[in-house]
Amino acid sequence: MDYCENCKASIKGDWEICPLCQTSMKQENSEDKKTGTSFLNDPLLFNRDQAKQTFFRVSLLLILLYFIAQIFYPFKFFGLEYILFGLFITWTLGIIFVRKRRNLAKVITYYLLLISLATIYFDYLFGWRGWSITFVVPIISMSALLAIFIAMQVINLKVQDYVLYLQLAALFGLIPLLFLIMNWVGHPLPSLLSVILSIIMFIGVLIRYRKLLIRELQKRMHI
Repeated sequence: MDYCENCKASIKGDWEICPLCQTSMKQENSEDKKTGTSFLNDPLLFNRDQAKQTFFRVSLLLILLYFIAQIFYPFKFFGLEYILFGLFITWTLGIIFVRKRRNLAKVITYYLLLISLATIYFDYLFGWRGWSITFVVPIISMSALLAIFIAMQVINLKVQDYVLYLQLAALFGLIPLLFLIMNWVGHPLPSLLSVILSIIMFIGVLIRYRKLLIRELQKRMHI
């Protein structure tokens, strides 16, 4: 097993150059094996009860906010069923993130793209009404951000393990901005919420973890 001083990680196999940062590796001795970290073998632990409580509280909060919003700004086109659909997506994504937490990039990319493209296709197949880009894509985008944020609180992950994936999901959440500009949506509210949440998340992460974000990009692009 070899050890990378730059990444602070032990890597299985016979490596002369680190596959992440492209710096020279050193052979790890028995003492290093006890103290070093292996990004392949370290368990990513989480508190199952804490995860359930967090998701449950967030679900209740969103439903409560929906009814409060209805009092001040009633909107018939955006019913409770869409909130429940969003929570279902959030719960599903949360479970996937916990089970596949070593491959978050693939999970996020494949899930968002496949589900979004599938709903757009079925919308087209059964007579285009625009419900896929008006409701489904924005809801999926917001649910993904919410699920990642909750997963970050309950899974024992380091910041560098999820910061790029969070920004990836935030960028995807900006796609409804194109729908608004092109006037493709029947009701702008879901797309507006998705864009606002994505911008807040993207800028917030960029401000707080700018140096770390740049470092992770440099590692993966071998700069």
